[in-house]
Order: sequence, then structure tokens, then C-alpha cells
Amino acid sequence: MKKNNRLALLAALILTLGSIGSVFAEIIPPYGEGQIGLQAVVLCEELTVRQEPKASSKAVTTLKYGTRFSVQKQSDGWADCFLSDASDAGSAGWVNMDYIVIDPAWYRTDASTPVYAWNDTSAPKVALLDRDTLLPVLKDNGDWIVVSLRGATGWIRRPNGTASAAPAAPAPAPAAVPAPAVPSGMRDGQRYYGTVILEGMAETVGYEHVRNDTIGIEMDYEYDSFVRVSEEGRECFISRYEDLKNPGIYLEIRYSTQSAEEVAASIGASLSRDYEIVLEPCTLELAGSCTRIDASAGRDGRGASSMQTVYVIPAADGCRVAMAHYTYESADGFGARFRNMMNTLTVIGGRAN
Repeated sequence: MKKNNRLALLAALILTLGSIGSVFAEIIPPYGEGQIGLQAVVLCEELTVRQEPKASSKAVTTLKYGTRFSVQKQSDGWADCFLSDASDAGSAGWVNMDYIVIDPAWYRTDASTPVYAWNDTSAPKVALLDRDTLLPVLKDNGDWIVVSLRGATGWIRRPNGTASAAPAAPAPAPAAVPAPAVPSGMRDGQRYYGTVILEGMAETVGYEHVRNDTIGIEMDYEYDSFVRVSEEGRECFISRYEDLKNPGIYLEIRYSTQSAEEVAASIGASLSRDYEIVLEPCTLELAGSCTRIDASAGRDGRGASSMQTVYVIPAADGCRVAMAHYTYESADGFGARFRNMMNTLTVIGGRAN
């Protein structure tokens, strides 16, 4: 026998909004725990539901952006997923919590509403919302709110008189000495804080400096998001949500004595067996020009279960090769983090002439 729950009530609310003649912008508070747990909402275009709480587990189904479901349990960055409101229904599987929001507040527009890339009306507009649009709130900063926009995020200026769903959290205290984006002269393992733009939002993250003289690189990585596996011939940065012995989301960097042209051709030929690849010139902020190989589309129109981006950086003694592995679900999040990491990379020993 099916029970009424908050998912059904919210669906009815959304349908009703379009028929209301005179409405006001408002923030609807979180609904709290329902009969089968807390409500959750998918934030990315497609989210894979897996049998077990790990990226290597078998895929059960996929959920589209905006799909609502219930969560009863959470485990190491994964949430169990209940798609039915039947009292005897079991979990459909597990989803990565990086791509959902659990028990959010909701923002409803009262008129055509611009969405900005950051909290400034002079910032680029990333969307223009129609009247009576209902979106999950990711952050409430008092004068501004952050909402989800089909896999991305944006900032909305709060209209006068719009109440907060809950008291805004105090802004974090700034660091005593603001660090530059990439401090110079750092030791291997030294940590600092920096600011990065992820999905349109400025985010303060903790970095650790990496220096590997055997490979000939210096770079920085987010130690809260990745586990560093350092070896004489390679550096590997694995998502903390992954199985370290069999990861699906990681960045690996190694050194080759071959020229960048030879390595790019060899890797491109290997990847082209499974992917429709694109080789293109790329410029990294510190390492300069390189070749980027995009392997995101499956061969002959077939879908790909994972994707790769490879950077081949020429150097005086050969080249440096960085291979980022991630899934479609993690392209907006971890894909952006990998790009940010690559823009901190420098080559020890100098570039090729």
C-alpha cells in the first residue's frame, strides 16, 4: 500500500505554481524527514545509480537532472536511493553525493529573474529564469542565494522582502595572511589555502604542494578531495570517494624520454580504438603550450562508461604526460578540479626549445 509523502506533495506544489495569478518571490524552507527519509534532488544532467556505494559497482539505472528521490542512509560519500513511495519498496541503489543535494530549501521566482556567474550584478548572466520557476537552494548568503542550474550553479540577487529559509551562516573568517593562488618556492608537502572557481562559484580550498624531481614536475592539489599516491616514476591523485586499488576518478602524471609529438601520436592511436578522440593545442597557465587529447565520446556512436583527458607537455628532456580519468557524472566537478590542478603544473628542467 502506498503512503503519501513529501515527494508527491512537492510535485503537486510545482504543478500548482503555474496556475497562481499573483505570487511573490520566496524561499521555501527544507521539508525535513518524510516517511521514507530525506528528500534529495539530482543536480547533474545524468546520474548513475549503482548496486553498491562505489564507482566500480554495476550501474542499475540513471536519473535525469531534477529527479527527486528519498535518502535513508549515507556511506562514505554515497547515498542510497529510494525512487518509490511504496512502504515495502527497497533501495534502487546508490548515488554519488557530489551530484545531489539532500533536503534543500527551494527558491521560487516571482518574475523574470537573472542568474549571475557570481554575487555581483556586473558579473556575466548565466541564465534568465521564467516566472514561477522553482529551484533548489545550494547556499544562502543573505543578499544572494546560490541555485542549481542543470549541472551548473548561479547566483540570484535576493529581492527586497524575501525572507531567508533559515538564518544565514556567518561568513568564514579570512585567513590571517591571504595566500596567492600558487605560492612560489614551496617545499614538497607544504600546504596553503587558495581560491578556485568551480561551477561559477568562488570556493576556498586547501592545497598541498607537490615536487617530484624524478618526474620533473611541481604542482598543487586539493588534499581534501584527493589522496596522493607518490612513486618515483609517477604521481597519482585519486578521488577520496574511490577504491585506491581500482579507482575510476584520478589524475596520473609521468615522465617520458620520447618527444611530445611521439607520445601524443601513440596515446591518440591507443585511445582511438575505444573513443572518438580530438587532439588540439592547449595552453596551461604555468606549463605553457601542450597537446590536449579529449576522449569523451565512444567510438562509432557508442556510449562510453568513462572519459579521459590527456595533456602532453613538451620538455627539454622529453615530455610530461598527465592523464585525467573520470566519469560523465563527475565531468563538471572533478573534471574542473583536474583542469585547475593542471594550471598549477610547472616542468622542472625547462621546456623544449
